[in-house]
Formats: sequence, C-alpha cells, structure tokens
Amino acid sequence: MTTRAICHIPSGEMLRLQPVSHWLGRFSEFARRSATEIVLPAVGFQGPLFQSEVHSVPAAYRGTNHLTKWVRDSRESLGEGGVVWANVIIDGEFLRNELIWQRNQYGAPLAQVCIQHPVAQATFRKMISEVIALGVDGIVVDVTDAYPNSGSADYSGISAHCFCDYCMDALALKGFHEPKRAFIGDDSFIRLGLRLDDDGAAHIDPPQSWIDERDTDSLIAYALARRFVTGEPAAHQADALRMYSYLAARVAVTAEAVRSLLLPCREENIRTAVVMGTAACDWSQMVTLPAMDTAKAADEYWLPDAPDRDHSPGEWRAVQFLAGRSTYYFNLFFQRVEDVQDRMSTLGVDTFIRRLEAASKRLQANRLSSGAAFTASLLNQFEGFVGIPLGRQDRLELVGRLTREMTDVAPHHEALTRFRNTEPPH
Repeated sequence: MTTRAICHIPSGEMLRLQPVSHWLGRFSEFARRSATEIVLPAVGFQGPLFQSEVHSVPAAYRGTNHLTKWVRDSRESLGEGGVVWANVIIDGEFLRNELIWQRNQYGAPLAQVCIQHPVAQATFRKMISEVIALGVDGIVVDVTDAYPNSGSADYSGISAHCFCDYCMDALALKGFHEPKRAFIGDDSFIRLGLRLDDDGAAHIDPPQSWIDERDTDSLIAYALARRFVTGEPAAHQADALRMYSYLAARVAVTAEAVRSLLLPCREENIRTAVVMGTAACDWSQMVTLPAMDTAKAADEYWLPDAPDRDHSPGEWRAVQFLAGRSTYYFNLFFQRVEDVQDRMSTLGVDTFIRRLEAASKRLQANRLSSGAAFTASLLNQFEGFVGIPLGRQDRLELVGRLTREMTDVAPHHEALTRFRNTEPPH
C-alpha cells in the first residue's frame, strides 16, 4: 500500500490564520492518516514569502511569520523522515514589468510572466535558488494556470496566450509556423478547443495520444457533441490538423521551459515536482504529462488523473492530487483573498464578495477525504496522494480575519454575513 501522504498549503494566508501544526492536524482529520510530507508556500501572487533579492516580502509577512519559520515548524511537526517542499506558483505579476508579461494573439499584454521569456526564467531561477538555501527538501512548481486562455472585455471571443516573440520563435523551432493572426476571429482553429461562455472559457483538453496520432475524428466528434462547432465533420478536418500542429509544438515548448526553471534544483540535487491540472492538454497549463516526461522536466508530477501504467509507457512518477484541476480553484480563491484590500477598495463590497463567493463555491472540487486517500493508495500509477486541508469553516475564518482587517472599507459583520449566507455547506 502506498505510504506517501502530502499536506499542501497553497497560500501564506492559511499560515497567517493558523500555524503549520494546525493544518497538519486538519489534514489528518480529512484523510484519517498523518502527513508524511508538507508543501509550504514560497512564491505566490504577492511575491516571495521570504527575504529575497528579487522582491520585498509582503507587508503581512515582514515579522517572523514567513517561510524560514514555517520550514522549522514543519521539521518539528513531521519529525524524522518528514519531507518539506516549497511551492512556486507561476504567475509573477508582482514583478510589475510589462516587458516580461505574456501577450495575447492581438499583442496586448497580460499581467503575468511568460515562462518562455529568458528574463522571467532567470528571475524565477534566482528565487528558487534562494528557497533551496533555506533548507527545503524539494521544489514544487505550479503550472495549473501558466497560460490563461479566457474571455476579455476588450476583445471578441477568446484571449489566448502566449504569443510573445520568444514563444513564437520557440514554436517555430518545434515545427509550428503559422502567424498570430491564425488565432484571431470566430473562425480560428482554436474554436475546436476553446469556447467563451457566460461564466468563463469552456475547453476540450486533448490527451497527448490524440495530438501524436492527429486523431481528428475524436476531436471533431467531441467538439460537435459539446456544441463548440456545428456542421459536417469533414468541414473541420483541416482546422483540427492545424490545432494539433499548434498543440504538439506548444506542449513541448512549455515542458522545456519548466525544465529550465528547475535548473537550480538539478545543480543542487534537490527534488522537483510539478503540479498539473490534468495529464491532458489543459488550455490553462498548455502541457501534458507525456510532454513533461519526454523533456524530463521534473522528478515527479502531482495531478488528479494519470494513465494506467499498463497503457502508458514512460519513466514518469506521479502523485494523485485530490482536487479537481489540482490547485487551480484554490489559487483563484487565494488570489482574490491575498489582494483583498485593493480589490475591495476598487470593486466595492458587493462586487468583491460576489466574486469571492464564486471562487469559494468552486472549492467544492476539493476531494481530500479518507475514502479518496485509501483508493489513491491502491492505484498503480500513483505513489501516494496530496491534498489541501481546507473546509468551509476554514474559509469562513479566513474571510472573517480579512474583513476585520478591512473595517475601513466595509463593516466586518456585514461582509462576513454576506459570505456565510452563500458559502457552500462543504
């Protein structure tokens, strides 16, 4: 039976609310077993949660409650043999430099770094080196939203990423030579994989086998069934081949970029893992498990799904993430929580609480439980499981603390009551 049990703490806000020992206890309550490993937040949406040459520590962490202390507390709580990982979310908006931001197909910037950009890579490698020096056992890179593809108030249809010069050059080296204008308009070939809905972007995530085999029939049948496209299948064959050409290049480019980010770990013989939303080509991560394995991007991969070992050759190692799309929805929630002051001041109480409610409801994708932990231990493609010990009461306490800190913008009881009344029961 598999023994690895990993407690993932995705945001420093959890550790502002309660110490490491509390969340390890909550993990045991959820999973009915003790964690053997822990993941601590190191680089998040606000920047590095430790003293760094790259960026100052966020104001809330400038005392003693930051990564150095959390590593020490984790060692004490886990005991001998416990493994301490540090998590790095690929976002980087806090760097505030538009020249390393992503570009959509129109050339407009998105306030998130492109990991293909050499300066972005060098900056993240620097922070990873600094984290390694704090004595962690491994580095986790979270790519669940490395390449956002979504609707935009400024453009008709999907705003896709990334098409900066570095990405376009890298894609060309992998055999994709179409220009950015191929992604513009309602008749673009990406309509077979992305559709703009009222509540976001719907997506079809092709597995690597479809991409490798250029399985246009399966893609088109799926796209027709989900009403991404209409008409006769033959009318979409050419565009399906074009989309596969793009995806084949893109997943290879992303995997190699992730491998480049983790160079300091290989130099220091530090363990590496990548959090993925799925083994297939999720349009928010733009990489697949086989592409990661081919590039030897990391030592292991943490994701909700993986092919059965009997049907998927390769040397990849996997841990099952007990949450839909892994950390994707948690990151969305905490991104709003961590930036509460600016968001509430800019949006107003009503809009902010409404958006926070929407993000919180999606945390029902959390599947950490004793049953899920037990079955994960029997699946031959996984070495263990990883989960986030965050339930409804935890979220209420987080929002309660935040709104107490924001009494100059909104009365604490008013904001918390609104959130509690719409919060899902689990």
